[in-house]
Amino acid sequence: MNIKSMVAAILMTLFPAVPGSAQSPADLLQKGIYAQETAGDLDNAIQIFRQVANPSSSNKNVAAQAQYQLVLCMLQRGDRPGAVKEVETLARNFPDQSDLVTKARKLLPGGSATLSVPWGENEGSQLNIKREGAATGEYLYYSVTPAPAVLNNQPTPNQDLLRWELVTKTSKRSALVRTDRSTGQALAQPVLSSNDRMGDPSVESLAGPAIDIQQSIFALRRLPLAVGYKSTLTTLPLSLSHLAPIDAAFTVTGIESVEVKGGKFKCYTVAFASLGQTFWIGMEGARPLVKFKAGNVEAELMKLWGPQNFVETELSFFRDAGWKFEPRIAQPGAQSSAVFRPNEGNGIYVTAEQIYLSRGGDSPGAS
Repeated sequence: MNIKSMVAAILMTLFPAVPGSAQSPADLLQKGIYAQETAGDLDNAIQIFRQVANPSSSNKNVAAQAQYQLVLCMLQRGDRPGAVKEVETLARNFPDQSDLVTKARKLLPGGSATLSVPWGENEGSQLNIKREGAATGEYLYYSVTPAPAVLNNQPTPNQDLLRWELVTKTSKRSALVRTDRSTGQALAQPVLSSNDRMGDPSVESLAGPAIDIQQSIFALRRLPLAVGYKSTLTTLPLSLSHLAPIDAAFTVTGIESVEVKGGKFKCYTVAFASLGQTFWIGMEGARPLVKFKAGNVEAELMKLWGPQNFVETELSFFRDAGWKFEPRIAQPGAQSSAVFRPNEGNGIYVTAEQIYLSRGGDSPGAS
């Protein structure tokens, strides 16, 4: 009898199956911990923990603890990338277990820890897309705005709405998710939108972190990037050919100075080799996504803007005439909205969208 068979026999003796009844998640968790810590059978422990670590389990505490044990198992194996992946799964599947997530992240200093948010309470950016080096009129938006409360439309403390939007020649799609500002973890299911049933083939070149339901671009901006830094992101692109999450490893390959229409930035070069994609993330300030490249498709930062309300700026003549200005939280991103009131009872609701176009070769314009 080999060692694994002996361990299995011992486990069956210590944790016999109950006829006609499945073991509870709590019992299975203890069985896995015994296999991991006492018997030293990591393969069996991992199998048990994966069975228990179900995000839809009625016992969230036990399921989250099982996911945490998977982090420990990977570290015992010496599999640091695997441990990082399990920490990210813990944070994504059990966002309410913040203490356990923090505890897991401390096991991987410099690996999965996140920085404080580099952006302000309101931020928008637009990247214009080129194909074969030529501007196409297509663009990407990314934005952060304070998350409004459901009832009174006022900002909710320590919550953000993260959003991206991709506009191609034939389609428009977006993802919006409410997150905890301190941890970056999702607090609700993302709100997805697409007007072409996700069948636009021109989207596929951007499929990955750039148009990810998991909001990977925002996660990249909060990681402690450095040359040689390696980790893994689980992406779920909003495109027809990617119906399941993709585990994508990346490496920070260097530091480059990148000049685009939106300015000149010193950037980390982040390469996703398996996806054939490269991202340039600013090193300083708001750490924006400055550039993206996948084959013959590129996207470059055209404009990065802050909390200014575009409606207030463009319709300042209302204020000059004595009308009261009341900003509103509408669709985040390039859109701004407000109510202008000549008195307390009546008002005009106005929404405008900023789009920075390419003119005269590649000079910025706004509409």
